[in-house]
Amino acid sequence: MNINGEEVLDRYRKGIEEVHEALPEAVSEYNRFTGKAFESGEIERSHKHLTALAIAVKDGDESSIAYHMDQCVGHDCTDQQIHETLMVAAAYGGGSAMSHGVTMGLEMLKEFRDR
Repeated sequence: MNINGEEVLDRYRKGIEEVHEALPEAVSEYNRFTGKAFESGEIERSHKHLTALAIAVKDGDESSIAYHMDQCVGHDCTDQQIHETLMVAAAYGGGSAMSHGVTMGLEMLKEFRDR
Protein backbone atom coordinates (compact mmCIF):
# COMPACT_ATOMS: atom_id res chain seq x y z
CA MET A 1 0.00 0.00 0.00
CA ASN A 2 1.38 3.37 -0.94
CA ILE A 3 -0.48 6.35 0.46
CA ASN A 4 0.06 9.80 -1.01
CA GLY A 5 -0.70 12.18 1.83
CA GLU A 6 -0.46 15.26 -0.37
CA GLU A 7 -3.12 13.86 -2.71
CA VAL A 8 -5.36 13.04 0.25
CA LEU A 9 -4.94 16.59 1.60
CA ASP A 10 -5.61 18.05 -1.84
CA ARG A 11 -8.86 16.05 -2.21
CA TYR A 12 -9.94 17.16 1.26
CA ARG A 13 -9.22 20.82 0.58
CA LYS A 14 -11.00 20.73 -2.80
CA GLY A 15 -14.02 19.11 -1.15
CA ILE A 16 -14.10 21.80 1.54
CA GLU A 17 -13.89 24.51 -1.15
CA GLU A 18 -16.78 22.95 -3.09
CA VAL A 19 -19.02 22.72 -0.04
CA HIS A 20 -17.98 26.26 0.96
CA GLU A 21 -19.28 27.55 -2.37
CA ALA A 22 -22.67 25.98 -1.68
CA LEU A 23 -22.84 26.66 2.08
CA PRO A 24 -20.32 29.39 2.94
CA GLU A 25 -21.78 30.26 6.33
CA ALA A 26 -21.86 26.65 7.53
CA VAL A 27 -18.29 25.95 6.45
CA SER A 28 -17.09 29.25 7.91
CA GLU A 29 -18.73 28.47 11.24
CA TYR A 30 -17.27 24.96 11.24
CA ASN A 31 -13.81 26.38 10.51
CA ARG A 32 -14.24 29.00 13.25
CA PHE A 33 -15.27 26.33 15.77
CA THR A 34 -12.45 23.93 14.92
CA GLY A 35 -9.95 26.79 14.86
CA LYS A 36 -10.95 27.68 18.41
CA ALA A 37 -10.89 24.04 19.50
CA PHE A 38 -7.30 23.64 18.31
CA GLU A 39 -5.93 26.88 19.78
CA SER A 40 -3.28 26.46 22.43
CA GLY A 41 -4.61 26.77 25.96
CA GLU A 42 -3.90 24.49 28.90
CA ILE A 43 -3.16 21.92 26.19
CA GLU A 44 -0.70 22.96 23.50
CA ARG A 45 -1.90 22.98 19.89
CA SER A 46 0.61 20.26 18.98
CA HIS A 47 -0.82 17.95 21.63
CA LYS A 48 -4.34 18.61 20.42
CA HIS A 49 -3.29 17.51 16.93
CA LEU A 50 -1.63 14.41 18.38
CA THR A 51 -4.92 13.59 20.11
CA ALA A 52 -6.86 14.12 16.89
CA LEU A 53 -4.33 11.97 15.04
CA ALA A 54 -4.93 9.12 17.48
CA ILE A 55 -8.69 9.41 16.98
CA ALA A 56 -8.30 9.52 13.19
CA VAL A 57 -6.08 6.43 13.22
CA LYS A 58 -8.52 4.60 15.49
CA ASP A 59 -11.36 5.51 13.11
CA GLY A 60 -9.34 4.76 9.97
CA ASP A 61 -10.15 8.21 8.58
CA GLU A 62 -7.59 8.72 5.81
CA SER A 63 -8.31 12.44 5.29
CA SER A 64 -8.08 13.18 9.01
CA ILE A 65 -4.92 11.11 9.37
CA ALA A 66 -3.35 13.16 6.58
CA TYR A 67 -4.56 16.49 7.95
CA HIS A 68 -3.51 15.90 11.55
CA MET A 69 -0.20 14.25 10.58
CA ASP A 70 0.56 17.33 8.49
CA GLN A 71 -0.36 19.54 11.45
CA CYS A 72 1.75 17.46 13.85
CA VAL A 73 4.78 17.77 11.56
CA GLY A 74 4.09 21.48 11.10
CA HIS A 75 3.86 22.02 14.85
CA ASP A 76 7.20 20.29 15.45
CA CYS A 77 5.93 17.09 17.04
CA THR A 78 8.78 14.64 17.26
CA ASP A 79 8.75 11.28 15.54
CA GLN A 80 8.75 9.70 19.00
CA GLN A 81 5.63 11.64 20.00
CA ILE A 82 3.91 10.56 16.79
CA HIS A 83 4.97 6.92 17.21
CA GLU A 84 3.68 6.90 20.80
CA THR A 85 0.42 8.45 19.61
CA LEU A 86 0.03 5.71 16.99
CA MET A 87 0.53 3.09 19.71
CA VAL A 88 -2.07 4.73 21.95
CA ALA A 89 -4.50 4.55 19.03
CA ALA A 90 -3.63 0.87 18.56
CA ALA A 91 -4.03 0.16 22.28
CA TYR A 92 -7.50 1.67 22.17
CA GLY A 93 -8.58 0.62 18.67
CA GLY A 94 -6.94 -2.79 18.39
CA GLY A 95 -5.63 -4.42 15.24
CA SER A 96 -7.48 -2.10 12.88
CA ALA A 97 -5.92 0.98 14.45
CA MET A 98 -2.50 -0.68 14.49
CA SER A 99 -2.86 -1.39 10.76
CA HIS A 100 -3.88 2.20 9.98
CA GLY A 101 -1.07 3.60 12.11
CA VAL A 102 1.75 1.51 10.69
CA THR A 103 0.60 1.95 7.09
CA MET A 104 -1.16 5.24 6.42
CA GLY A 105 0.24 6.94 9.50
CA LEU A 106 3.90 6.07 9.03
CA GLU A 107 3.81 6.57 5.27
CA MET A 108 2.34 10.05 5.68
CA LEU A 109 4.81 10.91 8.43
CA LYS A 110 7.72 10.00 6.14
CA GLU A 111 6.20 11.90 3.23
CA PHE A 112 5.55 15.08 5.23
CA ARG A 113 8.99 14.97 6.88
CA ASP A 114 10.65 14.65 3.46
CA ARG A 115 9.05 17.78 2.00
